[in-house]
Amino acid sequence: MDQKSDFVLPFQLEKASIRGRLVRLKGSLRDILARHNYPPLVNRLLEELVALTAALANLFKFEGVFTLQIKGDGPVRLMVVDITHEGGIRACARFDEEAVSKLPISTASIHPILGTGYLAFTIVQNDSEDRYQGIVELEGATLSECLHHFFRQSDQLETGIVVFSRAENTTTTDHLAAALIIQRMPGTTGQSFEEIEMENDGWLRSLSILGTATATELLSGDLSEQDLLFRLFWEDGIRIFENRHLIAKCRCSKERVEEMLKTFSAEDIQEMIEDEAISVTCEFCNQEYNFDPQILLG
Repeated sequence: MDQKSDFVLPFQLEKASIRGRLVRLKGSLRDILARHNYPPLVNRLLEELVALTAALANLFKFEGVFTLQIKGDGPVRLMVVDITHEGGIRACARFDEEAVSKLPISTASIHPILGTGYLAFTIVQNDSEDRYQGIVELEGATLSECLHHFFRQSDQLETGIVVFSRAENTTTTDHLAAALIIQRMPGTTGQSFEEIEMENDGWLRSLSILGTATATELLSGDLSEQDLLFRLFWEDGIRIFENRHLIAKCRCSKERVEEMLKTFSAEDIQEMIEDEAISVTCEFCNQEYNFDPQILLG
């Protein structure tokens, strides 16, 4: 898998009234993490969150930005991933480097890493100031369990999620992540008891099959997405739709940063000056922008 193969693939199980999303990522993760110098443990968790964000965002219809954020009181204090409706992804994390270094790379549960906190997702539409937001406490040992908790608490559609990542070495040169999500669609009115029972059985069967998906299957570039889905869900008839390509892309620019700086007071701008200049670094891509204070002060 290279960056051209990074995608979200929508599909539907026609005999079971279930929709799903398959995400595979490599090149975009490499580009995102190459801009940082995060420890392997942080990389692994952020890889999973990027894959989950891509899958979740594709479940909604929007033109704007979908953001998934986790905030906690553990060694990793904050992780943020956002994705545009066009497929541009960016991500960053904040953490206590010393505390993270004391955790084994094999730490499986998120609680020693994130502590107590919350998970939130936000959708901001381009043509509106309104935003849709959902927030839930971090409940569960993994990120996928936290999202299961979110869907249960928010009365959303019944959902099943698996996610895997694999940093192939301790540097940021090569990374893999994949996510697979299925959702049970609402039943139609006027269904007979037998039809309802068949849908219930189909949902339970699909959840069981989802639980058998392995990291090797989802992350392997040798198994195509079509072959993977057919291997898992052939019994319920799979309809695969056009995939959506994903790419690492930050939305920062010097113009945007300058507009933001101009909202500060003259006193605040004066405090930002170092060596007769103001420097601002984007937390997502580490791009540094330099400004003449006199221009900002007008």
